[in-house]
This record gives sequence, C-alpha cells and structure tokens, in this order.
Amino acid sequence: MTIWIKQLLKNLDEHVDEPTKEKILGACGEKCPFTHLTDERLLEIRKNSTNDIDFLNNLCVQWRMVKEEEQYYVVFDQCYCPLVNKDLQGASKTLCYCTLGNLKHKFEIGLDQDAEVIMLKSVLAGDDECRFLITLKNV
Repeated sequence: MTIWIKQLLKNLDEHVDEPTKEKILGACGEKCPFTHLTDERLLEIRKNSTNDIDFLNNLCVQWRMVKEEEQYYVVFDQCYCPLVNKDLQGASKTLCYCTLGNLKHKFEIGLDQDAEVIMLKSVLAGDDECRFLITLKNV
C-alpha cells in the first residue's frame, strides 16, 4: 500500500498544480480515518470550554496545538500518517495537504467559522517537524 500511495503522490506532483493538489487532498483530509483528534473529542473539548479563546487554550493543553506570540500552531514532531510513516523515503509533502484539510475542518466545526490553515513546515519536505499556522477571523 505504501508503494501505491507514493506512486499516486508522485503522479499528482508531476501532473497537477499546487492549488488543485491542496483542494483534492484537503477534501480527503476532512474524512481522514487516522486523525488524532476525532470530531467527537473536539466537540467534547468545545462543550467544556467557556468561549472560543478558552477552547483554543484547552486545545493547547489537550492536543498538539501551541500558542506563540498570539498565533496558534498545530505542531507534529514526526509524520504520524500511517500511509507513509513506516517508510518516509520518497513520500511527497503533497500528502500533508490531507492534514491541512483535516485541521481546517476541525477548526471550522470547533469554532463555527471559517479557518485558514497554512502549512509552514513538513517532515515529508525534510523539515524537523510539521507546523501549521491557524488563522481565525473572529478570535
């Protein structure tokens, strides 16, 4: 399966532009079966929070989110995607758009507003971590 996924990503990289890859994989990420934070758990954290800021701060305590200089980031210390994490060699960072879409979905349902998620770093791109900036308009 890992070889097939890598070949799929390679073909996407060779034949599809970045915005389209982000759109395709992002849509897949909304339904990712491997997510670390299920929608149910997210909504439970939301229910136990007094407001949006409290919710974000609770995510910082209970999940992989950090707040640095008034910005929120989701940070993974390694690639946790079981589709490639057993053998990262040759895996494309295009797969990380799936995580981007998953995160966007999480923040939109958790805060009931549009969220912008920007991938700043990716282990699959050779970085030391995966880092996603979360930008919210109404927080």
